[in-house]
Amino acid sequence: MKLRLSIYAFLALFFVSQAQAQVADTLITRTLDPIVVTAKRTASTLSSSTAGVSVLSARELSALPNRNAASLLGFLPGITFLDFDGLGYAPQSVTRGFYGGGEAEYVIVMLNGKPINNMENGLVNWEAITSSPTTTIEVLRGGSSSLYGDAAIGAVLNVRTEAPLETTKRFKASTGNYGVRAAQASILSPRYSLLGDYSESEGFRDHSKRIAGTLQGSYMLVQEAIRSLEVSGSANFREFDSPGPLRSIDQTKEGAESLAFFQFDGTSEQTYRASLDGKWALDLGQLSAALSGHLRNQDLIRTLPLSADFADTQQRKVDAKGVKASVQLADLSLPFSMDNHLTVGVDAFYGSLDTRYAPIATGGLGDAYLGASGDAGDISSDGTASRSGFAGYAQLEINPTPRLNLSLGARADWLEDSFDEVAGLSEAVPSASHSAVSPKAGLNYRYASSSQHVGNVYANASRSFKAPTLDQLYDLRAFPVPFPPYSIRIASATLTPQEGTSYEVGFYHRVMTASGWSALVSTSVYSIDMTNEIDFSFESFSNVNIGKSNHKGIETGIKLAKEGLGSAFLNYTLQDVTLERGENKGNAVKAIPKHSFSGGVVAELGPVSASVVLKGLRKMYIDDANAQALPDYATVDARLAYTRNAYTLSLDVFNALDKKYNSTAYPDPGGSEVLFIFPAALRTVAVGIEVLF
Repeated sequence: MKLRLSIYAFLALFFVSQAQAQVADTLITRTLDPIVVTAKRTASTLSSSTAGVSVLSARELSALPNRNAASLLGFLPGITFLDFDGLGYAPQSVTRGFYGGGEAEYVIVMLNGKPINNMENGLVNWEAITSSPTTTIEVLRGGSSSLYGDAAIGAVLNVRTEAPLETTKRFKASTGNYGVRAAQASILSPRYSLLGDYSESEGFRDHSKRIAGTLQGSYMLVQEAIRSLEVSGSANFREFDSPGPLRSIDQTKEGAESLAFFQFDGTSEQTYRASLDGKWALDLGQLSAALSGHLRNQDLIRTLPLSADFADTQQRKVDAKGVKASVQLADLSLPFSMDNHLTVGVDAFYGSLDTRYAPIATGGLGDAYLGASGDAGDISSDGTASRSGFAGYAQLEINPTPRLNLSLGARADWLEDSFDEVAGLSEAVPSASHSAVSPKAGLNYRYASSSQHVGNVYANASRSFKAPTLDQLYDLRAFPVPFPPYSIRIASATLTPQEGTSYEVGFYHRVMTASGWSALVSTSVYSIDMTNEIDFSFESFSNVNIGKSNHKGIETGIKLAKEGLGSAFLNYTLQDVTLERGENKGNAVKAIPKHSFSGGVVAELGPVSASVVLKGLRKMYIDDANAQALPDYATVDARLAYTRNAYTLSLDVFNALDKKYNSTAYPDPGGSEVLFIFPAALRTVAVGIEVLF
């Protein structure tokens, strides 16, 4: 890796003598760099990035068959989703070999630059993401703690709704089998926006009904050439049943049933967010500041199977609230002879989480669940956890020549966690403090620059961290055990942050021909060493920092397009993750697909457009011993649309070939040969209409 970095640096210095010619080339090829991203917390072209970045444009979002933002992200290299409910409404991300399994998240998801991950575990409510004719999705892959701090290990996603040049209005509605119904409406103008989203489903499986709605809006209070002030907010509600996994000994041909262990599982949740964002163009640079806050109420019933025939069901009520403030100064220029841009900023936040647990059922199917009422008992535990943090960061971009971009950045984070007990329902737990310094260095060299080709190679090295979640530190849920004290809590306030050192090299190459064809090819190769990973210890029956793993991979993709004809894409992702400690040292980490792929074609024939896409994965082990693997699978989805004037009629078909498969699975915690599996739906169809005003 060091040798590769040296080669790139040597090539960059070798071409310094061509600087004047490169200036002309850069001007000529400006039309080939239309993709602007904000992944580095400032706007820049994708090809100049020193890390792996992918973008889904508004046009691509509307042309591909999808149920939500997560299903669309599966069409990008480097990110895969495993589904828990069979229809794609409970997705769990896997990126660069990191997978939380529904207990944690290694991806930061932002709406217009504001994170929406849950405070207690980092999980994402994908139904809170609305779309519009100007929505784009950016994915910054790999460690990004130098800019975003905690949990920016797998990827950072930013869903952006851009202000249009003139007012646009849109209404969409669709319906399909399994009781799937959805409606979207949006009004966008240069000064304000209002978006609404509603969906409901009877579910593919028994006990899997769901309903969700989101209202999101913004208004520009001040809109001037040198300053702006915007207020925005959103409200989201959702209610859904959770069918849970099936046991391999019970699964039928369709896999649509739900095990009685999970008959009460479900969630009712309401989330409210608001923010105030200001920007000022100063002589010194671009100053931006943001103040945001959120409130979330959740009533969750969740069953955890402790063996193939013994489970525990409890109700959890959560009241979460938080506030965050950020100030950033960008486009600063240091007194160097070389062109440079400096960005500095600070983040501060505080959040609190009040949690109450109550028992519902514990035992076997026959003696505890078949006759259970589902009513919660008296509150068994109650407590409030909180997290406050402060961080400062800086990133310097230096351009020794027009073709060479050097990037140096670092961020320092300080986190303070505490827990307040309730007499008789919880006990005092020591406070926890975490700190981390996350540096990152990278370079980008433009090796091709002409009227038809733009090519860039890049490399970076970084440190990233993920602090233990509030649930991993303080969760009050107790698990029954057949020995004194007969119940345990696996949370541990002694946990320390997981840390990773990563190296990455890659390239972007963009082509545009005289006949109107364009192509973008990108590839990333990375290696990450993770230490202090949090895992469950059977010796202490608690979470401890014992894990160590190595993550290697390749992410490559190609896009082809021609105006008026259509487009095509093909992606491949290799995630080779191995355990570096313990009795399974050298084995692949479970639940991580080693090979993932996606590809598709979009054809435009006058008023008719059609798309066919393929997604699949191969070689995913279910257990740490690598004794069992999930059967490989691939699915085909399709979309057909007809547009006349302002109206579009559409037909979407998911799993068009009626493929029977399981999205993921895990072994019996009790040690038997039984598997807990998550079956996916067979063919589903939806018809829709879209109207632009």
